[in-house]
Amino acid sequence: MQIRRDYTQPFFRPPRRRRRNLLIVAVLCLLLGAAILWQRAPLEGLVAQLAGAPPTATPLPSELATRAAQLLQSGDAARAEELLQRALRQRPNDIAYRYEYGRSLLELGRAADAFEIGESIVDLDARDVRGFALQAAAQAGQGRSAQAIPLALAGLELDPRFTPLYTTLARAYVAAERWAEALEAGERGLSIRSDDPELLRAYAFAMQSVGAYGDAIGYLQRAIELRPSYLPTQFELAGLYLALDDDQSAIELYDHILAIDPRNARAMLRLCLAYRKVGEFSRALGFCEDSVANDSADAEALFQLGMLYYRERRFVESRDAFQACLEHDTGFYELSCQYRLGLSRYYTGDCAGGWSLLRDSLDLARAAGNTATLGNILLGLETIEADPACLEEAAEPSNLEA
Repeated sequence: MQIRRDYTQPFFRPPRRRRRNLLIVAVLCLLLGAAILWQRAPLEGLVAQLAGAPPTATPLPSELATRAAQLLQSGDAARAEELLQRALRQRPNDIAYRYEYGRSLLELGRAADAFEIGESIVDLDARDVRGFALQAAAQAGQGRSAQAIPLALAGLELDPRFTPLYTTLARAYVAAERWAEALEAGERGLSIRSDDPELLRAYAFAMQSVGAYGDAIGYLQRAIELRPSYLPTQFELAGLYLALDDDQSAIELYDHILAIDPRNARAMLRLCLAYRKVGEFSRALGFCEDSVANDSADAEALFQLGMLYYRERRFVESRDAFQACLEHDTGFYELSCQYRLGLSRYYTGDCAGGWSLLRDSLDLARAAGNTATLGNILLGLETIEADPACLEEAAEPSNLEA
């Protein structure tokens, strides 16, 4: 018998159930693939975590020094010093890094340490002018103009075009009251480099020493343009404005400083003094309170705050401010805070405490030859002696007369 084949159908046609199973498998594979792709990033993170991520590359010394120079230019000497320390750990004998490190120490007020860095540069290379420049600047920063001047002059013999030496000379000559030489040093430096902000600042300082205040303002303004984020120059210009009774310009500049550094306690204190000067005592008090809130160990701010409280007859607050002033003072405000603390304690009802402080202040005023303060202290003692409430408070009247 002959079998007829239907060639319109595949020879190996799968059963219908098998085709349906294949379709289900394909769909499941697609879903599984999508799930794997979806979870790929977390899985990669897990794998990296288990395998251990590669260590972060250590910055090159040159990268650290470049960033430090930028920070130093903007006035952030603390962070600059930290980065330069790291650079020097990798390259301890690099004179450029040592010099920038010394400059950061000067900015931080660590002149003695900067002097040692200058000495180390001279030890490495006695012909490198930067060692002399650091030593001279450090001596000037410690008020030793007699030592700074010959060091700077020795540096100029090595390199007469190194302008930081003229900056130091201008300041040291002013401190030594050699006004003409200070001006000459500034002029010579500026003839070499007219866009050196520190040299402009030093020359303005020399200008002020001979009473050329208008010219000094111009040079400080130029220095600020070249280094707009550096606050010490702005403080100097604002202080000059106040000295010249351009109080509004000073206030605007202190406001500008606070826009750059909103928690700058020194700017707040200066605004307190500026507003007090123009008779706006309420605003002055607010800024003095803000200053103390941001730097509670500043004896000057505590003294000024106590004065404003005392003026308002808020004697409890003035007592506390003057007490804190004495605790944080290094000697400059001792007499001023002590006798006013005595008066404040008297006005809060503490006659014996007030009397004792005024008696101690009397000895300090006599030793200092401060006749104005001496008169105020004697008046305070007389007031306490004449106050019946104080005589009643004392267990023995002689306590107030001892």
